Amino acid sequence: FSAYFGGLFILVGCLILWRVTSHQALDPLPMPKLYLSTFAGLIILSGLLCFLLDRKVFIGLRPWMKVPLYTILGSAVSFAMTFAIVDVLNYVVGLCQVSVSKPIVESSQQVLLVLGVSLAMGLAFGFTFGVLDVEDEDQFHLRMALLRDERYSEPVGAFLGALAGFGLEFVRQKDDYSMLAAGKTEFDEDI
Repeated sequence: FSAYFGGLFILVGCLILWRVTSHQALDPLPMPKLYLSTFAGLIILSGLLCFLLDRKVFIGLRPWMKVPLYTILGSAVSFAMTFAIVDVLNYVVGLCQVSVSKPIVESSQQVLLVLGVSLAMGLAFGFTFGVLDVEDEDQFHLRMALLRDERYSEPVGAFLGALAGFGLEFVRQKDDYSMLAAGKTEFDEDI
């Protein structure tokens, strides 16, 4: 099971890295692309860590010893999901609109906000999973342990998701108003 996730993480990390760097291979990466490339590397690292995960190796370890591993894995899962969802949303919104409009996440501030929130969310989920020691539960108590973990994780996820949504829209509106104040529109670069 962990080998499956390891292979999946490595594949997704390589795809994200290829997607980020394929547009300007010869130019140095600007900061948002550098951060995205770093997170893609984190996903690949998480995939390699999954191959080390063996229930027999980690059973009996104290929860605080497993927390760093779970925070890295949680961050990788959170970032991979966020990157995929934002990329698909930008694509679908672009297809569904009649006129040309801005993508949902475009500016470097928005990219950094999404990266920061997904990192915080993954760290929180991994920390909770490790501290509650969900992995060491036997098969009969595993469902209860996962529900307990979910009960602690849902409010954190809802709060951080709402914070990211409001922050993205705030930055988007701020960018629109700053362009209008300068007497420009988003189409000036196309002319």
